Formats: sequence, structure tokens, C-alpha cells
Amino acid sequence: MADSNNIYKDIIKPVCVLLAICVIIPLALSLTNKVTADKIAELEEKNSRETMANLIEADEFTENELEDGGEGFTYYIAVKDGETVGFIFKTAEKGYGGDVSVMTAVNPDGTVKSVAILDVSNETPGLGQNAAKESFYSQYAGKKSGISLLKNGADTAKNEVNAVTGATITSTAVNKAVNTALEQFESVKSNEEVTEGEK
Repeated sequence: MADSNNIYKDIIKPVCVLLAICVIIPLALSLTNKVTADKIAELEEKNSRETMANLIEADEFTENELEDGGEGFTYYIAVKDGETVGFIFKTAEKGYGGDVSVMTAVNPDGTVKSVAILDVSNETPGLGQNAAKESFYSQYAGKKSGISLLKNGADTAKNEVNAVTGATITSTAVNKAVNTALEQFESVKSNEEVTEGEK
């Protein structure tokens, strides 16, 4: 009898406790995720809409998708007083410490209206994270596709921007993200022309 009590205390009881922990914790995490996932998505959407409103003045932003060369992407059409006043693209590129996310508003003529840096939190504080400063990202306004990045001495008339000092990798990621947005804009415009031609 003593042996069976020892077996219960030494083996069966700890195994049952561990098994219960292994079942309860994942269930609790799953439940928490279900409860918070919708709220997180709702908050992200709200923040995204606020950023879009800061980039371009519009009455509404309609979400669209386009398949281009096997790869799809989402974009937004900014409409004011019934007219298309711009397009918005979210793009990301690999930076120094992780992905750098950017939102780019593009005018109907294909030039950059404005840029917002959505996330550079994985970049080096005091260096790469300076890409989120207006002094850097405001350089993109008015630029067209094929923007060049220079360490210094950029010529605005030559479609060039200056990199953040000491953060060439992060700056390159932002530059690629903006150029990708401009390429996506060209795909959207080409698709619109084809669609209109088919009518």
C-alpha cells in the first residue's frame, strides 16, 4: 500500500499536474487571442485610416486588391468630392534589425504626395530609428519612380534623397519601400487603362 502511495505521489500526481498545465495554458492563450484579435485588428485599421487621412485629404479611402505578375497587393484609392485625388500603398523592406514598414501616398500623376514611416522599431535607436523623423521622409514629396538614395549631397531635381546619417541600411529599406509603392502605382494605372480599353 505504501508503495502505491509513493508511486502516486512521485510519478502519477506530477504527471497529472504537468498534463493539466499543458492543456490549460494553451487553451487560456487561445481564448485570450480570440478575445483580443478582433480588437487589435480594429485598432490597427483605425490607426491605418488616421495615417491615410494625414497623408492625403479625402472623403473616403476604398480598399482594392490587384494581382500583378502572380503577386497580389492591397492599395487604397483616396476620393474627395467624387474625384480620385490619390492612391495609398503600404510596403515593407528588410532593414538593419527587421522589416521597415512605410505608407506612401501617390498623386494621380505618379509623384509622391507624402510618406509615413509606420514601423522602424527594430532599427537601432538614435540611428535607424531616425528614419521616422520628418526631416528624412519629407524628402520624398514630389519625387517620381526610380528615386536614388545618396549618403549626402542629394539633388532634388535629379530625383535623389539623402540617407539618414549612420543608417544607410534603414534608409535603403525606406527608399526601396517607396520605390515599390511607385511601381505598384504604375501597375494600378496600367490595369485601369486596360480595363477602360475593354469597355
